[in-house]
Amino acid sequence: MLAGVRRLPALARRRVKDKPLLPREIDDKLVPAAWRKAVYANADLPTGAVDRDAYVVCVLEQLHRALQRRDVFASSSHRWSDPRARLLGGPAWEAVREDLLAGLSLDMPVQDHLAELARALDAGWKQMAERLESAGADAKVSLDVLPNGRVKLNVEKLGALGEPKSLAWLRKRVEKMLPKIDLPDLLFEVHSWTGFLDAFVHLGDGTTRMKDLTTSVVALLVSEACNIGMTPVTNPGHEALTRSRLVHVDQFYLRADTIAAANAMLIRAQSEVPIVQFWGDGLLASVDGLRFVVPVRTISSAPSPKYFGFKRGITWLNAVNDQVAGIGQMVVPGTPRDSLHILDALLNLDGGVKPEMVATDNARTPTSCSGSSRSWATTSAPASRTWTTRGSGGRPCPGWRRGRTGCWSRSRGTG
Repeated sequence: MLAGVRRLPALARRRVKDKPLLPREIDDKLVPAAWRKAVYANADLPTGAVDRDAYVVCVLEQLHRALQRRDVFASSSHRWSDPRARLLGGPAWEAVREDLLAGLSLDMPVQDHLAELARALDAGWKQMAERLESAGADAKVSLDVLPNGRVKLNVEKLGALGEPKSLAWLRKRVEKMLPKIDLPDLLFEVHSWTGFLDAFVHLGDGTTRMKDLTTSVVALLVSEACNIGMTPVTNPGHEALTRSRLVHVDQFYLRADTIAAANAMLIRAQSEVPIVQFWGDGLLASVDGLRFVVPVRTISSAPSPKYFGFKRGITWLNAVNDQVAGIGQMVVPGTPRDSLHILDALLNLDGGVKPEMVATDNARTPTSCSGSSRSWATTSAPASRTWTTRGSGGRPCPGWRRGRTGCWSRSRGTG
């Protein structure tokens, strides 16, 4: 593949009108069946000549597919480089090895750890194959073997369930029960239940000495959450709402660590609500990103022509658990491949229990991310209608020959 790609510049400079390209001068293995007619049977060329332009596009298409399958890497690229090349090694790894392994609770020998994971993976494949066989034609999941030998998992689209009358009645009843109040009053009410505003302490000594500090904090929270600036919440006749007071509180009290501490108090209070405990135990989390155009100059933004055009923007990753609580978030410049950023966000949660399963979309979960999640006792569960196998190679189960898992033996990865 790479040898064929490296020859493309020379072929592009070749004057094919004077010296036609012959079949022996190209790599026939890089021309799949779908391209053979275009490459070898161009009626406008002399008999036996190869269409140079068609061959160039054909090879580039194979290169693009190889990059997507992670069979080929671009070392200088951020998106298409090999993530394994960024792993620590030598003295740098030895310096952090003990602390890192202790933090991940990896105390067994590496071969035993890999063997345990391989056995669990093999058992999961066999269990799924048995379930597909027992379901027969009624199965909503099917496995298709592609011409290149890879396996694609297809999941039928689930139909919408009808809404019961009891749910419609309950929704209307709850909407009528909700009071119509101002947003600041809602924050004060929640503070009376949870005390979350007490987490906003001074930068210097970690105490709160101002009178009516909660009023200033609520005004700033509303100002930033609604993106309206300080002017609408400023009141010169109220000491806690003067502009100088709000600027001081914004500088010394509203920080990333105090916001995280306040969120941790809200997460804990949410988990103690009786009905929330029926929704889940906090061990399942969903992570997704929202993209925003940033109109001002900031180091946190980056370009992305696909989503922002000629402007710059950010991706805001948000983690929500099955108790409907936002347990963590992270700002990512631009729109990079955010799989590893998801791991970073989950390792720095504001509060709550550590999720054991994380649901994301398929684009955010390559094989390397699934393996990294598993190393710290978390399962990555990508949600997608079609899931094509991709990666840098499978792992055989110890004591088993490759191919003992039926159709899964052709798979090169699971993420």
